[in-house]
Amino acid sequence: MSLRLKTILGIAGIEIVMLMTLVLSSVKFLSDSNEQQLLQRADTMLSMFAGATKEAVISSDLETLNVLVKDILEVKDLCYVRIYNAQGRLLVEGGEENLLGHFAAMDTGLSSSKDGVFDRATSITTGAMRHGHIEMGFATKGINGMLSNAKRWILSIATIEVALVTLFSLILGSYLTRNLYKIKQAALLMTQEGPGVQVAIAEGDEIGDLAKAFNSMSQKLADKQKELEIARKQAETASEAKSRFLASMSHEIRTPMNGVLGLLGILEQTPLQNDQKELVHTASDSGQLLLSIINDILDFSKMETSTLLLEPVAFNLTESLHQSMDFFKPQAHKKGIYLELSVSPNVPDFVYGDVYRFKQVLLNLIGNAVKFTEHGGVDVQVYSERHEGRIELKCSVKDSGIGIPDKHLPHLFDEFTMVDQTFARHYEGSGLGLAITQRLLHLMEGKIEVQSVEGIGSEFRFNAWFDQSNQNEVEQHYHQQPEVDTDLSNAHLLVVEDNSANQMVIKNTLQYAGITPDIANNGREAIEAVKQAHYDLILMDISMPEMDGMTATKHIRALSEEYSNIPIIALTAHALSGDRERFIESGMSDHLPKPFNRSTLLSCLSLHLSKKMSEGNMENGSQERKQDIEQITAFEHEDDNIALVDESVIQQIIYDTDASVLPELIEFYLQESKERVANLMDAANSKDREALEFESHTLGSSSVTLGNLRLSKHARKIEMLCVQNKMEEALECATALPEVAELSFAALRERNSRGFE
Repeated sequence: MSLRLKTILGIAGIEIVMLMTLVLSSVKFLSDSNEQQLLQRADTMLSMFAGATKEAVISSDLETLNVLVKDILEVKDLCYVRIYNAQGRLLVEGGEENLLGHFAAMDTGLSSSKDGVFDRATSITTGAMRHGHIEMGFATKGINGMLSNAKRWILSIATIEVALVTLFSLILGSYLTRNLYKIKQAALLMTQEGPGVQVAIAEGDEIGDLAKAFNSMSQKLADKQKELEIARKQAETASEAKSRFLASMSHEIRTPMNGVLGLLGILEQTPLQNDQKELVHTASDSGQLLLSIINDILDFSKMETSTLLLEPVAFNLTESLHQSMDFFKPQAHKKGIYLELSVSPNVPDFVYGDVYRFKQVLLNLIGNAVKFTEHGGVDVQVYSERHEGRIELKCSVKDSGIGIPDKHLPHLFDEFTMVDQTFARHYEGSGLGLAITQRLLHLMEGKIEVQSVEGIGSEFRFNAWFDQSNQNEVEQHYHQQPEVDTDLSNAHLLVVEDNSANQMVIKNTLQYAGITPDIANNGREAIEAVKQAHYDLILMDISMPEMDGMTATKHIRALSEEYSNIPIIALTAHALSGDRERFIESGMSDHLPKPFNRSTLLSCLSLHLSKKMSEGNMENGSQERKQDIEQITAFEHEDDNIALVDESVIQQIIYDTDASVLPELIEFYLQESKERVANLMDAANSKDREALEFESHTLGSSSVTLGNLRLSKHARKIEMLCVQNKMEEALECATALPEVAELSFAALRERNSRGFE
């Protein structure tokens, strides 16, 4: 119901009720007043007439009585008169003939007079002696008519008044709603376009005051928004500057750290005396501590900018728990404290989630417990609950350490917060561990709480949510795969790195695999080296003097077609979100973050070198082309029955290389294949047979490597038709390729989302 209608109905309703009350009260007053007058008049006339006729009644003087009756009938509205003697015999009567036989029912008021005659009677007495009685009737027509006219006039006036009030209410309601509608529209416009909207209402009443207040509020909000926008831009600029600073510092610190840790690792493998081994081990531990602090700061920066995302994979939960405990067993043994893990039987072996971040939470909490415990030990308990196909993991890390004072508990999970922040504090750390832990658990839909008594110990309890995994079946299938050995000793590699320590680390690491690489100190030297020799793979640093790695990669790719397929791996200390995308866009094949270990480096080399050799073999020899055509022909009518993603191919890649590189490999393949599909369709639209044959061959080769068998067969079918010069059939087959490609890419993305291990 609109405000205008409410206003009209409200005012009119109140007016009607009040007027009806007034009308009824007025009519009642008039009726009572006239009734009282009539009653008083009748009783007065009866009393006077009784006194005048007393002697005549006593003497039965009928003639005198007739004269008296005739005289009194001259009184207006008197209808009849009857005189009776003491015995009740009628002596004289007079009046209207139709009323002479009228039965006189004594009336007490107008309401009791139903026949239009007001009947009254009185006795003729002398002292206590009764001589007779008189009956009179008075016409009520005049009084009733007057009352009816009064009612009619009052109702007419009330009706006119209600109509006028309704009209006024309509005008007032229209005025209010019209102006309120303007304010409403301005408010809606302000929600859509932002503050600053003004209402054009110039009236000097309260509505005008409301409009002025709205306009003032809108303008102030607009001013505040401008200030906030300026502050936001300044904050974004500061945040971007901070991110650039972190990226720069990450590179500047990680690059020498890579050299330090790498050289220490090499040094540990050489014959050393016991005291030398301890010194090297201490230096390595210090370097790892520094690296963990750097990682904490980078993680916190990512969380602040909401760029830290979970990367779920299927993983062995039980194994991850034991690995996290094993990491601190030497430290606990050295301190003389126990470290125990209790896992409930209902905890599943395999779950689907971010194993790296989950282990980071465990390492933070267990590490703190071991760090702050000097006597007793640390108990870690794990149990789980299932809820509609999901798993809620609940963990408790309880220690008998120094405990936490109550005053510090409310701020324990704040960033850069440490219980002991004095210069003489006994325990190192960045003060970010628990803040990062809390935010990581929030990403895992969980939470963390703590109970602690100073001097007694602390207990941290947290929960995290995971999806169920059928990794048992995948693991069983994985163990059935044949062993494949990738020989890297004959590979010719170029290492582009400006830091001499890192050059030594990489060179020694590669020599472990039987590879003796060439070294270039910057991007410009790398370009010259590529022109002088053929390389199977290039390891390229990003930040270098004279020419950086991305610029060098672009120059190398532009040299000729021969250099377009050389795998170029970015060796980078850049660790912020978006760095990998920039490296790929510059033409690099993959990236390897510093500091890296030997297994990670060799796995990456194995992945890209085996892929390169596989593609090279498929592109050489007419006999292989002939076999491909025969195989394609055999599948010509079976495309719909071929798997979109062959799981055995995925598992073979994992077994040959490492599961951790597979998601990146898939993303690279998807990005490259989308461009291949677009190029293929361009060739089909322009009816360029050679380009269509080349693009379909390339797409067929790359898609089979990642298990997109249906897409590979479809692409190779187009290639076969081009080789056989069946252009019309090839073009017809090409029209269905985008749909097959989209289905294949979607299936591979879905497989990628389930993770690998």
